[in-house]
Amino acid sequence: MRKLAALILALLIPPLSAGAGEEEISRMRLPLDEWFNLMISGVKVGYAHNYTELVEKDGQKLLRIRSEMRMKVRRMSSSLEISQTRESLLDISLTPKRFISSITEPSQTRRAEGWIEDGRARLRLELDGEVHEETIDLPDNVIFEEALGYYALLKGMKAGESRQLSLFSLELLKPIPVEIRVLRRDKVRYKGEERPVYVVSYRIKIMGGLENVEWIGEDGVTYRMEMSGLMGLKMELVKTDMADALGEVGELDVIINTKLFPSGEPIFGHPLHLKAKVSLSEGDLEKAFMRTDEQKLVKLGDGEGLLLITRKPISEEEAPLLPIKDPELAEFLSPTLYIQADDPEIVEKAREIIGDERNSWRAAKLICRWVYENIRDKSLRVGFGSAKTTLETLQGDCTEHTVLFIALARAVGLPARICAGLVYHRDAFYYHFWPEVYVGRWVQMDPTLGEYQADATHIMLAGGKLESDTALEYGEGVLRTLNRLTIEVLEAR
Repeated sequence: MRKLAALILALLIPPLSAGAGEEEISRMRLPLDEWFNLMISGVKVGYAHNYTELVEKDGQKLLRIRSEMRMKVRRMSSSLEISQTRESLLDISLTPKRFISSITEPSQTRRAEGWIEDGRARLRLELDGEVHEETIDLPDNVIFEEALGYYALLKGMKAGESRQLSLFSLELLKPIPVEIRVLRRDKVRYKGEERPVYVVSYRIKIMGGLENVEWIGEDGVTYRMEMSGLMGLKMELVKTDMADALGEVGELDVIINTKLFPSGEPIFGHPLHLKAKVSLSEGDLEKAFMRTDEQKLVKLGDGEGLLLITRKPISEEEAPLLPIKDPELAEFLSPTLYIQADDPEIVEKAREIIGDERNSWRAAKLICRWVYENIRDKSLRVGFGSAKTTLETLQGDCTEHTVLFIALARAVGLPARICAGLVYHRDAFYYHFWPEVYVGRWVQMDPTLGEYQADATHIMLAGGKLESDTALEYGEGVLRTLNRLTIEVLEAR
């Protein structure tokens, strides 16, 4: 199952203070030290801490925002802990200047650093000791996500008024369109007193649309933030004090809370044909599912459709020889931050696995079998292991099986990419990742479950991007459908 916790962590860090000028900055209660309980479905799973202060650097006044978040969730019998720290610098006109971001999971730490000047961002990413650098162009209206909270207040926005900006996400490391809207004036109760607040909405145009709603005082103090559009679970940050924030957390199992029980006909074994009626309570059903030669969706009505999946026979004799050098497939042969297909140890292991085999389908089966048999610790404790880390530890769940398989395949010239979606296992559908390889046509495999050809209960959801240097884009389609999708099995054979 996909590492949902990392995504929650990245998206729930609350927007914090930033002004529009020196006069406006003086209205802020600096330094501002805030603590929050992180809640999912009413269960405390961690905390967030933010510290905002005015500093001077090279004769220039800057806002420095330090953010920290820690969370702990259960995944069946395993516990997963993830932490994230950030430091952002921006001038008093809200212009981003510099940032450092670090995400620590059980198996690794990903560090990102950026310098912003003259409309360009120079980025440096580090994972598994490898460094990647790039420079990207930014729009004129870019703003750090940490700077959203005070924008509406210090720009004098009124109830019903909205603004369009570009949010520079420290998780995706790119600008994303965002709409800021002041919904209304309201009051909240905190420590026995009523406090006047503005209720401000931030609509982030990613993953089909995410909305954060913040209750923020005139002095910039955030009392609560809620997020919808992700996982179908209620997620919020609630203001508290340090002692309470650092206190005990509750028990929340993200797998149990997101698995999907189908209705209709039972599923036995590994069917090669699946016919099911599907519906989505929120969002666009047609945008939720991938359409391929083997997977079709027929729209039945508002929010309902007929899903048809049929696995086709594979011709071993027609499979091309390795290495496959089609320029149109170059993207699926290249290394990425998490898929280190050019790492010497991965290249050596891939060559060892396939030996003298040059038939692409037979080579794919050799790699699939090796990954299935050698990752013996099917651990749910791993956060989001890269291919290099997985080869070293030989542990992980579907994500680690998939990234290692793809890296090994690419290392010997076999195009491979990720599939994100659902798989039926024992009693329910679970959110899952698996690879597909190009052997004259794209064929889905599942090294996690040991299937050379993934059966028809593997349902591909739209979204998901492995050709990325961030973790958030991997499971976009999965997150859009969590707790919103229903499946009625009509036929499985």
